[in-house]
Amino acid sequence: MIVITGASDGLGKELAALYVADGKRVIGLARGECGTSVEQIQTDLTSEQSIADAVSKICADNEPLEALINCAGVLSIENTEKLTTDEVSKVLDTNVRAPLLLTSGLLSKIKQDGADIVNVASTVGLKGYVDQAAYGASKWAIRGFSANLQAELKDTACRVISFCPGGFKTKLFAKATGVDNTTTEGEWMSATDVAKCLKQLLELPKNMEVSEIIVNRKQAK
Repeated sequence: MIVITGASDGLGKELAALYVADGKRVIGLARGECGTSVEQIQTDLTSEQSIADAVSKICADNEPLEALINCAGVLSIENTEKLTTDEVSKVLDTNVRAPLLLTSGLLSKIKQDGADIVNVASTVGLKGYVDQAAYGASKWAIRGFSANLQAELKDTACRVISFCPGGFKTKLFAKATGVDNTTTEGEWMSATDVAKCLKQLLELPKNMEVSEIIVNRKQAK
C-alpha cells in the first residue's frame, strides 16, 4: 500500500490517481474527499490526535507499506513585518510538524517493510522569495528532515527522497493569493506532469536512491 497525505487536491490527488490506475492500493490522509478508489483515512494534519489515529490504523494493517509520500502543504504569502502567530502556526503545523509526527509514528513499519519516504519540499526551500518567510522556512525545514532521515535509514532498504518542484497548477496558489493559476497557460507546470516525475523516481530499482531532485518550471519559448 502507498500512503499519501494531501490526496484530496493538487499533487497528492494526481499522484493517487496515477497509482490507482496502476492497480495499487492507495490510502489518502486528508480532510477533503480523496476521490474514487482511494481508501481515505479522514485526517486533520494540524491535530496531533488525528495524526496518531491515522498512524494506529496504518500500523494495524497487515499489508506491507511501499511508500509514505508527504504531499500535504499550505502556502503563505505575507510580508515578514506582518507575520502573525496564527499564520506561522498554520504553515509550520501542516508543512513541518505533520510530516515529522506522521513519519515518526510509522517509522517502525517503514523499517520493517523497507518502505520509501518522499517529502515534498519546494524550490522555495533552495532560495529566498519575497513575502514567503514562513513558507520558505517550512520548506528548508522539510529538506533538513529528509537529510536526517537519509542518515538514519542509510543501512536499511528504505529510500528517502526530497522532492523540490517549482510552481505548478494547484489550488494551493489560489487559496493563498485568490488567483487561480489552474486555468492559465505557459509557465506553470501541470500537476499531472509533476506527479508522473515523482512516480518515476519511486519506480527506479531499489538500489538507486535519488536523494534530492529539483524540478524547475521553465518558460516556454
